[in-house]
Amino acid sequence: MDLYECDICCEKENRDFRKITSKCKHKAVVCVECVNKCIEKMCIEKHTVQITCPTTGCDKSMERDDVKNIATKEIFKRYDYLSFKLAIQKIPEFRWCQASCGSGQVHKGDDLIFICEACDAKSCYNCKVLWHEDQTCKEYEIKKSNQDFATEAYLSATKRCPSCGMYIEKIDKCDHMTCICSYQFCILCLHKHPHHKPTCVHY
Repeated sequence: MDLYECDICCEKENRDFRKITSKCKHKAVVCVECVNKCIEKMCIEKHTVQITCPTTGCDKSMERDDVKNIATKEIFKRYDYLSFKLAIQKIPEFRWCQASCGSGQVHKGDDLIFICEACDAKSCYNCKVLWHEDQTCKEYEIKKSNQDFATEAYLSATKRCPSCGMYIEKIDKCDHMTCICSYQFCILCLHKHPHHKPTCVHY
């Protein structure tokens, strides 16, 4: 055994030289703990299984066997499950359960309703939402568009209180607002009452 220093954590320890990928030819080494952290971070934060050797200057990809050889059982299980999820999502007929039970399946047949085999929840194959009872897909999309438009219109007609951030809607001509947090301000320039911006034209 020789003394190696990890490129990432800089910890030194005696160990046999171990390649991170089957393609690596470099002598620099990254400790097993740091490789595991890199694999876990890529899977959880970036939601990808495209992982490269973390050694500085190396861009060799870690294949499934490379990950299996170096990862802990828990991290490899997470990596393998993510690999499965990413692969099965490429099947056009695959849909996730919209009840968020974590299950999914390949939907067969022409029926727009697909029933989750894990929790029995009904979802719409086309809209990718929980089944919209008594509504066609077109009716659902129109209703959703109208709701989105109404929400957008409401938010555009309101201002946030400069003090607490609560949305305030102006319903008459007065620009002097009093929030539920008791903060008073002008809804046009958002300055604290009774002061206004010099350019503020208020009632």
